[in-house]
Amino acid sequence: MTNENKHQADTRNRTTFSPQPSAFCLLILSLLLPLTSCARTETEIAESPPTSSVETTVVQHVTGEPVRVGILAIDSAVSVNERYSPLLNYLSEVTGRPVELIPLTQESQFTEVAEGNLDFTLNNPLAAVQIRRLYNTEFLTTHVRPQTGAEFSALIIVKRDSDIQTLEDLRGKTAACVDFETAAAGCIFQIYHLQQNGIDPFTEFSSFVENKSQDNIVLAVLNGTIDVGFVRTGQLEKMVNKGLINSTDEVKIINPANDNFYYKHTTALYPEWSLAALPDTDPQLVDKVKDALLNIPANHPALTAARLEKFAPAADYSELDRLIETLKLKSWNAKP
Repeated sequence: MTNENKHQADTRNRTTFSPQPSAFCLLILSLLLPLTSCARTETEIAESPPTSSVETTVVQHVTGEPVRVGILAIDSAVSVNERYSPLLNYLSEVTGRPVELIPLTQESQFTEVAEGNLDFTLNNPLAAVQIRRLYNTEFLTTHVRPQTGAEFSALIIVKRDSDIQTLEDLRGKTAACVDFETAAAGCIFQIYHLQQNGIDPFTEFSSFVENKSQDNIVLAVLNGTIDVGFVRTGQLEKMVNKGLINSTDEVKIINPANDNFYYKHTTALYPEWSLAALPDTDPQLVDKVKDALLNIPANHPALTAARLEKFAPAADYSELDRLIETLKLKSWNAKP
């Protein structure tokens, strides 16, 4: 890798998974610590980002050019590294290649693919389908989560004591979502649901703004900054586990669906996140990665860290094509 490429990798917060020293080597290094140039100071250790408490696989004998995996970061680059580093470590072990994790934003997930900077990309289904329509990526696998399986949904929430009871009551209210073009259950699923019920949030809400953090959207609803929030299934439970809210009962779900899905939700169910390969990715590497994910051992630490049960073959995402074309979102006029 050239110095210029190394600089680019650093500026993109890329994490490379490469061989780690054996226990014996670590002992020798500890004895020679004052003499080594690779020793980390106490300050450096204190300033290192927090790592996952989940045990990761030690990768050995990896060579060749790094495999570049872009992953949409819905919270932060730190959290996406904590969640997916063990999985990419596992892929490095299986493929025998170093693997780079490249956190993606709602915007850069498109530009990184357009510029050919990735080998694989992992995104929410709406962005993934838009990218496939624009750049002919190939879907390989779909996330399968505990309790909810290979589907998820979206919520329209208000404060528990709000006088908003129905979809009709949303007219004239203030609302926020993550991103008007690419946030699946953080925005677009709810917009689609409202329009199917005769309500256009862009013209019938008194205010409708973007807020990149679903945590902040929920908190804004609770503190009265906005009347209505759009979030994905599991978001409220995650905030309870993080201690950000006391109970999911602090909010009320508007127009809840009548089904047996694990979480209460407002909109239709859609297929989960997908991993896709770029068109010019080595076919043999694509096969290795796909096979490794579909056959990852149950209860593997990498699955635990990613909060997944397993990976399934790519689901049918055609409903997202119809949604994109109906709402005329990014890529709406591109050929599927």
